[in-house]
Amino acid sequence: MSMRFAEVAQLAFSFLEKTGFRLVQRGSTRLQYESDKAVVIIEWDARSGEMEVFVGLWPMKSEPQNVFSLTDLLNMQGVDAPKGRKPFQVVDERLLAQFLEKLAEDTQMHAQSALAGDRMFFRRLETFRSAQSEAYMRDMELRRLRSEADKAWGIRDLNKFISLYTPIENDLSEAEKGKLDYARKHV
Repeated sequence: MSMRFAEVAQLAFSFLEKTGFRLVQRGSTRLQYESDKAVVIIEWDARSGEMEVFVGLWPMKSEPQNVFSLTDLLNMQGVDAPKGRKPFQVVDERLLAQFLEKLAEDTQMHAQSALAGDRMFFRRLETFRSAQSEAYMRDMELRRLRSEADKAWGIRDLNKFISLYTPIENDLSEAEKGKLDYARKHV
């Protein structure tokens, strides 16, 4: 693998060195910058093409280091709303520069609190990430229950259908609520 990523990333993120960060690791797919308060990691997985920036605080004693993706940071701040931001997928090495420049621009523009090591900002980011994770897990569970309910509906097992939909009644669409009402009346 060439060193093109490292060269282009170091150039794009050179603003970090002007704000108290120092480059402590440079590899063909990863750069790591550190300041007295924070760490910034720029990574590119050449196989999947996923490219991301991570920011974190230096951990307190006996705490593991916790880093957050720029994607989560931007989504918390509503950048690129309403659909939200996803990590870039860059498989063509010739396109690295434009995507690294965009990541550097977003980092410089939207991650100032993170770069400054603002602990309250990182607490908000932790809360946001936890809420996103919980929402994702809830969505997966709703999809599973809906799939089982569709099967029960298909074979007219109305008791099972009712038992699956009743706990999630507040999350049902109007059509699903109509089916639930029908099932309750015909049990």
